[in-house]
Amino acid sequence: MRRRLCLLTVLGVAIFAALAKPSFSQVGASVAQLNGSVRDESGGTVAKATITARETETNRTYTAVSNENGLYVLASLPPGRYELTTEASGFAKSTQTGIVLTVGQAATIDVTVKVASSAEKVIVTTETPPVEPTRTEVSQVISTTQIESLPISGRLFTDFVLLTPGVTTGRTSLQSTFTESEVTRISFGGMRDFSNLVTVDGADTINTATGSQRATPSQEAVSEFRVVNNGFGAEQGRALGGIVNIITKSGTNDLHGSLYDYVENSALNAHNLLQQGILPVSGNGVPNTLRQNQFGGTLGGPIKKDKTFFFVNYEGQRRGEAAIQSPSLLRNFNLINQAKALLGIAPEQESTLKTQDSDRGFFKLDQQINKDNRLSLRYSIEDARSLNVLVGDTLDGGGLAASSSGHHNFLRDQSLVGIVSSQVTPSLVNTALGQYARRHSTFPGATGQPNLDLVNEVMMGHNFGVFDATYESRGQFADSLYWVKGSHLIKFGVDYNRINDHIIWPGFSPMRIVLPGVNCLVDFANYVQHVRNPALLPGDPSYLPSNPGEGPCPLALGAQNGPPLNLPPIPALAGPNPADFLNGVPVVFWPSPLGSGDTSVVDGTAATAPTFRSPLTWNNAYLPNETPNYFSDRNHGYVGLFVEDQWRVTSKFTLNYGVRWDYETGLGDTVNNYYKAFQPRVGLAYSPDKHTVIRAGFGLFSDRYNIGFFFVTHPQRPTKFCLVPADPCTSFYPLPGIRQGGYNATYALNQLPFVPPPSPFGKEPADAATALLLNGTYTPVALETNPFPTAKFPNGEFSTVGDGTVETGSKMPYAEQGSLEIDRELGHGLVVNAGYLFVSAHHQVRAENLNVCPENTSGGASPSATTGWYQCGSNAFGNFTPPPADWTAGKSYFQSVLIPVGLLYYTDNSGNSVYHGVTLSATEKVGQYFRLNANYTFSKTLDDGTFTTFVSTPQDLYHRSLERANSNQDVRHRFLANFTVAASKSKDTNMALRDWEVSGIITLQGARPFTIFVGHDANNDTNPVTDRVGLAGRNTYWGDKLKTVDLRFSRAFSLREHHKLELAADAFNIMNRDNVDEVDSVYTSPDFCGAAPHSYNDAVSKKIQNSPLSFIGTCSGGVPFPNPDFGKPRKVFNARQFQLSFRYTF
Repeated sequence: MRRRLCLLTVLGVAIFAALAKPSFSQVGASVAQLNGSVRDESGGTVAKATITARETETNRTYTAVSNENGLYVLASLPPGRYELTTEASGFAKSTQTGIVLTVGQAATIDVTVKVASSAEKVIVTTETPPVEPTRTEVSQVISTTQIESLPISGRLFTDFVLLTPGVTTGRTSLQSTFTESEVTRISFGGMRDFSNLVTVDGADTINTATGSQRATPSQEAVSEFRVVNNGFGAEQGRALGGIVNIITKSGTNDLHGSLYDYVENSALNAHNLLQQGILPVSGNGVPNTLRQNQFGGTLGGPIKKDKTFFFVNYEGQRRGEAAIQSPSLLRNFNLINQAKALLGIAPEQESTLKTQDSDRGFFKLDQQINKDNRLSLRYSIEDARSLNVLVGDTLDGGGLAASSSGHHNFLRDQSLVGIVSSQVTPSLVNTALGQYARRHSTFPGATGQPNLDLVNEVMMGHNFGVFDATYESRGQFADSLYWVKGSHLIKFGVDYNRINDHIIWPGFSPMRIVLPGVNCLVDFANYVQHVRNPALLPGDPSYLPSNPGEGPCPLALGAQNGPPLNLPPIPALAGPNPADFLNGVPVVFWPSPLGSGDTSVVDGTAATAPTFRSPLTWNNAYLPNETPNYFSDRNHGYVGLFVEDQWRVTSKFTLNYGVRWDYETGLGDTVNNYYKAFQPRVGLAYSPDKHTVIRAGFGLFSDRYNIGFFFVTHPQRPTKFCLVPADPCTSFYPLPGIRQGGYNATYALNQLPFVPPPSPFGKEPADAATALLLNGTYTPVALETNPFPTAKFPNGEFSTVGDGTVETGSKMPYAEQGSLEIDRELGHGLVVNAGYLFVSAHHQVRAENLNVCPENTSGGASPSATTGWYQCGSNAFGNFTPPPADWTAGKSYFQSVLIPVGLLYYTDNSGNSVYHGVTLSATEKVGQYFRLNANYTFSKTLDDGTFTTFVSTPQDLYHRSLERANSNQDVRHRFLANFTVAASKSKDTNMALRDWEVSGIITLQGARPFTIFVGHDANNDTNPVTDRVGLAGRNTYWGDKLKTVDLRFSRAFSLREHHKLELAADAFNIMNRDNVDEVDSVYTSPDFCGAAPHSYNDAVSKKIQNSPLSFIGTCSGGVPFPNPDFGKPRKVFNARQFQLSFRYTF
């Protein structure tokens, strides 16, 4: 009933807007603007001239009247082809044809009228000038020709966006996967890739739960789109980065349609760098399987000529691709599966097929209600089914997902949009938009296995970093009013969105076990085997041997709770190494309650798999009857208001100034309401001559809250740490880093810490993990003597706890943006551009771990008789071990946790970033035969945090300024060129030589940075995934450069009049260059063993890889050598691939 009411409301608003007087948004960004001056032959201005623009394909007309200075503005024109007619008393009627307007364009067409003679009519052909003298924003349009002609694999709009300057693939969630994996993320001006706005025909197309774009129409249904990098006016908001305005196709007075099919198959493709080895079990070659088929059709035309038009599109995709497994996993494949078998967990698969199938539908109806009112209705739907998503991707914690970490995605995304455009008077235009959209996405794990995290290397089991389901609905109403008053174009607008989110997030279900390296997994598996059968002696063949080539378990260096054991780092006899477990190996998180499953036999297929009965089968991460525990609902919304004045000061100078205000509703239970998001903006354009324009702009731009961490589900329920025992709590334990009124009501992320000493309740983390694996339950010792009776834990049960709370005083993120740009037309068809862009963002969300003592503290009675909390420096089990003798001077080493629990995970808005970028661009057009777009960007991005995931937390809470470094988004150099060369289409040309077309894309990009990780919790702050080597900062190691050339060869065959068949062959990375996407950046040693590596394939990296067992240098803590995989590729871009296609149009 509610859904039906929402749909009726959208339609009702659209119809009401068509008939009512204008009220007073994003919707205005989906149109074009045409302005200019009317003059007589002597150069004098002509006032009160009537200017009529006729859209030639539908015969719709739009009118304006020139003011006393001869200036006119047609403020809101749909993109398309136009004829411009000018009539003025005493002058001959003038008609200009051949005008093409694109989305977001501010075109200038000046008109010269002649003194009238009897019924004289002047007709001239006019091309839209390539230089836009009144546009103040920094933007580029992707034309229909580019969309149809360029070689694009997958045919996604984001691939075209990446052709524009200042845009790169987003890496906000590098080494994590909190955002959606099925979309290509893009970064504008170095900003985070969930800080953009994507609209389709003006309707918001963002999934607010993740910040990524929702489903968009297929490439065949898209007419064009404009990419706005910076300087956008006050009518557009909710974005720090950039805006993409997509315009869909409409029907015309001519019936037209198409059928098409695009096919890719690995039989034609080369193997990439990671597909050239042998699988460890079958002995087969690593597969490069890729099968993709994209097919569909379009049909558009008139229902009633000049009145009613339709356009419809269907597109299907069937795709299967072999996942690229982690090199570390494949190298230790048998050993890992043997260890999993000892843990009672099913083995990994050596090869996995990832599928991505979808069906898209699109229908659009345009109705010319009367000469002044037009209605457009659009419905789009996508059904998608994807299996084994995430396998081979980087997950939170930095490891690549194994087959057991895959997820299956079942998606239905729908939207219904109504737009009414009304020309109330020649100087008053109103556009109203209504949208109702629903997105239902389920994302269950392929298995329910415990999450086994080999730090920064391999992730196995159920992935804790993504939602298992997202159900989101959106109702949107937006209205923009354009009022031409003299030399001013004044815009008012409102944009209101109401959003309902329903999330399923199981968190760490069934549990997360963190182990620093393969040999720690082996030791832990042996420990579980020992617990199950204490009579087994060291050297028993049922124990697994370590792999010397992988180095030791990093913390197996001696007991932290007593005298050193002086055990060898790799045991001489197979069996558990006691030093690992006295050091707190492993870290373990688990949900509350874990629950218990059936008692079926564990399915272990490895040769050493034991046969025993377990209360959990790991088919699901949580039992179906516990699903309600993992729900989180949030009803929230956005309100945006703006006013803007585009003042044509002179015919050469345009000033654009305005202010926008944004407010987010429905978040008051998590953060304080923020009402101060006022965003003044100013832009100017000066055109000293008709071939040159200079643009500049500055303003404030507010983002949305990143609300992913607002969805805290039942297993992470509130827990309060009381300063003084009392119930209810009246005062809370003071935690470091809480600012701006943060409230110390935390969320329980059950965790036994990865730090000495043993748990204060008598259980090692290894014991807890073993009990959970074998029995499905864990009961701490001395539960009845809980020293913290006022701590409110789930079901009254005490457990060590971590925090997942949000700073209540968090302000809305915003950025200061400034730009300068010069356009110059050199000759006919060649336009060059030089620009500078500055973006400085503040109040960005970032995560912190508050549960660390100040470094180098010592002493103190413990526990405190007053508070029950342990003081830093010592505890009831004795003093902590100081850092190793060769610990890096100047680097913090934390003696203890502040409170005897695990991570206290806290997000605030203390993040900052800054971007400086210089761009050079050139566009060349020679008739219909040659088109070239080329651009180069030189930029630098710095920030002090990236995201809200574990891998993004600062290494040192007390020196957070050390986090300021190269951003994940940083790309110093990027060159893009795309071109199209077409042969003559004239029938007078020899048949063998005509209708050929060659197009291509050239991409040259500088290296991108990576952080050199230790791979374990070297500094004892309870977080093993953020530790960096030595005094190195974030992102000090540079990866591989990207160099690729994509080409398309096509030829069209005319079958009969207006019927054409086009055959094409695309080659992607035709030079077959090995382009590395990610490298292994785990070093293992807490300090550098000699010189520090700097970049991919440098001399130091090669030395580590080629001589690991005899590496010369001094490593901290006795670790004999760095990780032999350091600096090697672990993710790569595609090798050479081919795509064949046909396209039939009529």
